[in-house]
Amino acid sequence: MAHHSFDVLQRELALAIGICAAASATSAQTYSASGQIGYLQEWEMKASLAKTMTATGASYDGPVTLRHVGLCSVNGVEEKSGTVQLKVSPKTSGIEGTLAMQDDNCHIVASAAQSYSGLLSCRDGQGIPIKFSIELMQIADQHDPANGK
Repeated sequence: MAHHSFDVLQRELALAIGICAAASATSAQTYSASGQIGYLQEWEMKASLAKTMTATGASYDGPVTLRHVGLCSVNGVEEKSGTVQLKVSPKTSGIEGTLAMQDDNCHIVASAAQSYSGLLSCRDGQGIPIKFSIELMQIADQHDPANGK
């Protein structure tokens, strides 16, 4: 009889874990980040980010693509991909994080206004201007083939 009770408890626990996992998956929201990097805003930034809430504020993580849109591209459009990790301070609404690419890791520090504006510091350059916004992606945006998603 005790073995039967253990089996029932085990099934109920598995069901509860499944329900919690499904609830957290359905409440997950995707955000998009877009903006410009560079002294002449010659790099376009686009990212798809997952938001996580912690005791120290919001955190955004996800893949990022940088596309060189400046006029001085000799060999056509240059693209770089990597990941971005951003943490928003609940006290200042400022943001700090990293932009990791194959050839460099950059540190981001930005303050909040209508968008985030700050500086990017990389191995090859310090104090590079960055300006971007983070917005909740709408369901239609996430599945619309016209948007390339």
